[in-house]
Amino acid sequence: MKWQLWVRQVEAIARMELKRFLLARRWVGVYFVALGPVVLAFIRSQFAPPRLQQLPTLTQSYALLFQLFELRFAIFISAAVVFTQAFRGDILEKTLHFYLLTPARREVIVVGKYVAGVTFIGLLHASSTFATHLLIYSSSSEFGSFFFEGPGISHLVRYVAVAALASIAYGGIFMLTGLLFKNTGVPAVGLLAWESLNFAFPPLLQMFSVIHYLQALLPVAIDRGPFAIVTEPPSPLLGIPILLMATFGFLAASGGLVRNLQVTYSAD
Repeated sequence: MKWQLWVRQVEAIARMELKRFLLARRWVGVYFVALGPVVLAFIRSQFAPPRLQQLPTLTQSYALLFQLFELRFAIFISAAVVFTQAFRGDILEKTLHFYLLTPARREVIVVGKYVAGVTFIGLLHASSTFATHLLIYSSSSEFGSFFFEGPGISHLVRYVAVAALASIAYGGIFMLTGLLFKNTGVPAVGLLAWESLNFAFPPLLQMFSVIHYLQALLPVAIDRGPFAIVTEPPSPLLGIPILLMATFGFLAASGGLVRNLQVTYSAD
């Protein structure tokens, strides 16, 4: 069956790409961005004064950290760096032709590289989110009651799910971006501004941002400032399928571009 062959090829490509992620020094910056919040949370847990260790304060502090740094910056930047280089990096290193000469459909190569990137970014930031969340609350005397009797576990699961979904959605966007543009810095900065400032956009425009759909899953809302245009976030039952369908569309477009891709190393 062709599907069985394609699945095996995707697995093989993903394993090969994951080894490159783990061994290459150029991804040190991604590790730094992902693990930075863990270090900050640990320092805060050790030195925060008692008045900042109350549950309401900790809950709001973590919501701010996750939404303003982890979601809108760390995951975004990690996905931008990793996925825009999925094919561009091979072109610059003059190794892309090895993939293109294999007896695999080019769409399979796209999916294999995408699966590897999502696994790498998703696990890295989901782990960072998990550790940071626990460390933030570790300084509170109510840690046990919050997690085992209160909403702590529910909050943790939802934050980790949002980190994973953000990796999936941004991965699809930046996979396509890396194939459309030689200089990916400009579109990445434009997308970062779009995602960061979407709270001030009219409701119709907010629908064209990843953040808009992820906010429905977040357990704690934050104050987005006096310029925010408050809109009702979509239901997770609607928002998650929309994100996944959009990601599928980005991957399909990436597959179409790679199908017609010609290796011209001299042009780069």
